[in-house]
Amino acid sequence: MMYMTMTVAILILLYKKLNSIKSYKMAKYDFTEELNMEIIKEIVVICDGDPSKSQLFSSA
Repeated sequence: MMYMTMTVAILILLYKKLNSIKSYKMAKYDFTEELNMEIIKEIVVICDGDPSKSQLFSSA
């Protein structure tokens, strides 16, 4: 469990640096939201859907 926490913390720090985000809290929130959207897109594709037809995914 400790390795998972450390891995996620490193990913969030990289996300923060690559996107020029100042606070860790905002980086964590943005990272989580983006990850959730990517997972939902993959589920839609697996179910033979087209994510580009949804307004939910058009902004990304």
